[in-house]
Amino acid sequence: MKLPSLSVLWQNFKSVVFRFPLQVLMALVATGVWCYLAGPGIKMDLNQHLIKLLLLCNLGLTLLLALDTYAESRSLSSISKWLMRVFAIALLTALYFLIDPFKYLIDIFRVALFAFAFHLLVAFAPFIKRGNLNGFWQYNKTLFLRFLMSAFYAAVLYAGLAIALFAIDGLFNVTIKSDVYLRLFIVLSAGFTTIFFLAGVPINFQSLDEEQSYPKGLKIFTQYVLIPLMTIYLAILLVYEVKIAINWELPKGLVSTLILGYAVFGLLSLLLIYPIKEKDGNGWIKLFSRFFYLMMIPLIVLLILAVIKRVGNYGITESRYILIILATWLTGITGYFLFSKKQNIKVIPVSLFVLALLSIYGPQSAFSISRISQTARLKKLIASKNTIDKEEIPAVVRYLVDRHGLTSLQGFTSANLKEVEEKIYVKAEKDKSRSYEIDNEKIDTAFALLKVKDIDNSVWSKYMTFNSADGVVNLQGHDVMIDLNDYSQQPNIFNGDKFEVKKGEREEVKAHDKLKVEKLTVKASGKEVAVFNIDSLAKEMVLKHEQQPFTKAGHETFTVPSALLQLTQKTRKYNFTFVVRNLSGNYQKNERIFNWLNFNGYLLIKKN
Repeated sequence: MKLPSLSVLWQNFKSVVFRFPLQVLMALVATGVWCYLAGPGIKMDLNQHLIKLLLLCNLGLTLLLALDTYAESRSLSSISKWLMRVFAIALLTALYFLIDPFKYLIDIFRVALFAFAFHLLVAFAPFIKRGNLNGFWQYNKTLFLRFLMSAFYAAVLYAGLAIALFAIDGLFNVTIKSDVYLRLFIVLSAGFTTIFFLAGVPINFQSLDEEQSYPKGLKIFTQYVLIPLMTIYLAILLVYEVKIAINWELPKGLVSTLILGYAVFGLLSLLLIYPIKEKDGNGWIKLFSRFFYLMMIPLIVLLILAVIKRVGNYGITESRYILIILATWLTGITGYFLFSKKQNIKVIPVSLFVLALLSIYGPQSAFSISRISQTARLKKLIASKNTIDKEEIPAVVRYLVDRHGLTSLQGFTSANLKEVEEKIYVKAEKDKSRSYEIDNEKIDTAFALLKVKDIDNSVWSKYMTFNSADGVVNLQGHDVMIDLNDYSQQPNIFNGDKFEVKKGEREEVKAHDKLKVEKLTVKASGKEVAVFNIDSLAKEMVLKHEQQPFTKAGHETFTVPSALLQLTQKTRKYNFTFVVRNLSGNYQKNERIFNWLNFNGYLLIKKN
């Protein structure tokens, strides 16, 4: 096999850039942004904007690809093609200002639904009102195989280059940091894979209608992998359906996932074998197609019962809304392929595309329906005198605030929640608060306004953070300082000794029980010289806080005098002082222990 020359590769790259200029640009921008985000240092505001840009590059790549292939299939003029591209850029720009996944969790769902919809649009855009079903299938087969080939080539390239870098590191004593490997992965997965995939997108859509090629590997994959897998799913589900019929009990929530898994495997199998189902010698495929949809009938009934159970008990959320939509869609698709003579497989991506778009914005969207449902549920729980109902209130409040913001609770208080939320963000920007601290502040505010006790956190466990009150470290009386947050991997050498500082759990025996506690270990020239018990310090902070509360700086975040966050150890040769800047962990109130801890700070060393 003759490998292509560099000039041929360059010509192919130029043809991709000429055909898909904006897609290549977005792939390069996404690669650069992702490489930057993978680097050291956290610039909270900038990183949030860059992550949004990265998400929108992904959306733009698929949307523009769909529009360009549609324009090519219709032989539209260059002006028409660029007008469509301008429309896509305008839509993406609007989305950049409309969505904010760092404020509202529902915007993450929106981005996922847009991505799903645009990928589906790529599948059928060139065949809107044109082409036969064979051309539609051949087009998607080509995209599917090209994607697999792109991923395979990128994986091989990464493995080869990573091994080469590792060899250079080991043979020539050249320090190659771990982030180089990560950036190599990013360049190949976001840059190379995208451009290589775009180079294989079909351009002659008319010829696809006449193409009859069918990869034998697809038939083998479907016959010996997909169909056996879905048969296992079907057997499990049918046995479970018999069980609930005998016991006369409502189905468990897990059954919904299994039914959807069966439907996905089944539909994928049917789509993969579509061109050969009518050919001689493939009667079993035609029989399987009919059998699949017949078996979907009892499973759809089971799915509907599972949905009714979940919604009846807990109301509608975004995930349950999507489950309802999929159950409805499966019912319609099953009926269509059982009774329609056309058997148009384009119905599958087109119908899912329409449903995905309808679920994103508007009064019928997943987010509007979910907010209305959970708000109504909260009203019912607040009015109830049942203890169990009262215990569910904090969870509903958390859901509404996390996904829809404080304003979703406006009907429960006379306070202007829009102004309250804006003040929280202004304060957070001034204090440079992290996103989880802002979320916790909003939830605390909601609990205070609604006079709701956070039962979930107060009874079982809570995430607690203790921060040092001082912004500087007093080095007086010490010779050197080691920063625990310094990841440069440079040796810490002082007074002829090489110091190593390691965090980690260590086993400790108490009352004949072996416990693992968080400690900081200091070694000098390979010998252990000091051990600081961070677990004991954290428990001591909780005890002192219970006796006399520290100043609150956020949700379960407290400011502590720096003197209380210092530990000392003396040896024959050195005096060590560990200054804790931040100490956080998950505190189990019933057992009065931390099941995990995280901390950072500075180790001060004085030579005796």
